[in-house]
Amino acid sequence: MRTWINRLLLLVSFVSVSVCAVTEDSALTLADLMGGKQQFNLLSHQVLNKMIRQQPELARYQPVVQKWGKEYLTWARMRTELAIAYHSHFTEQEIQQMILFFRTAAGQKYLRYSPLLQEETVTIGQRIAHEQQPKLLEMLQQARQNSSSSH
Repeated sequence: MRTWINRLLLLVSFVSVSVCAVTEDSALTLADLMGGKQQFNLLSHQVLNKMIRQQPELARYQPVVQKWGKEYLTWARMRTELAIAYHSHFTEQEIQQMILFFRTAAGQKYLRYSPLLQEETVTIGQRIAHEQQPKLLEMLQQARQNSSSSH
């Protein structure tokens, strides 16, 4: 009996490890498909430069800061962390669906235009808020009047 339980536990462990490996691989694939490495390299470079600009005393140690960044701010680490984040927000089925989408021409186009669309979304939101600002001022004035009349 004990032998069967041990075999069952071994089988369950093997299946669990296999499922985790497949799941992890899919999220890593997703990170790669979404252009994560290129974005990460660009962002890490920008972060290091900003860090040096904000702390001028680091400027003379720029080679050290860059070496640190190259050694410790790695795509391998970021890729693993992204996989964990994807798993915390999406099911395996959703990750597989995203992989299918981002492997298409439309998915790749979406990724290329995504930063621009984000900027445009902010610009549109700001424009609409500006257009509707007179209504906000009117509502604030009304709220002040209601507040002062109730006291």
